[in-house]
Amino acid sequence: MSIEAIAAQAASPEMVGAKSFDIAPAMPQQVGPEATAQFENAMAAQQAQRVGGASDVPPAVKDLLGTLDKVNTEAKSVSDYARTAETSGGELTPGEIVNLTMRCQEFMFHCQLTSNIANRSSDGVQQLFRQQS
Repeated sequence: MSIEAIAAQAASPEMVGAKSFDIAPAMPQQVGPEATAQFENAMAAQQAQRVGGASDVPPAVKDLLGTLDKVNTEAKSVSDYARTAETSGGELTPGEIVNLTMRCQEFMFHCQLTSNIANRSSDGVQQLFRQQS
């Protein structure tokens, strides 16, 4: 599309007064209960479809997602421990600080290990594709 065509389109009567990013109809600012119900129904239908099609997921992907779920669970565990330690007396004792530090470092080790495995797996897949092409 030439620059003249773009300028002519911008000067067309339907574009006068419209912002360049305001081409789509405006979204409502407040969402009513019917929109919320529609969204929840759509989410439930998508979840049911995903659960029904879960057998199509390869085992490698299941293992990958399982590993990420373990890291997520460990992060929640560290967060929960920090909250309970903080709310127990308002100030952490030296033992709680050491324990929290140990849990944080263990969590970071698992994150780094997972990241390293993911990077090496990605490199291996890339090398495989390069060899096959």
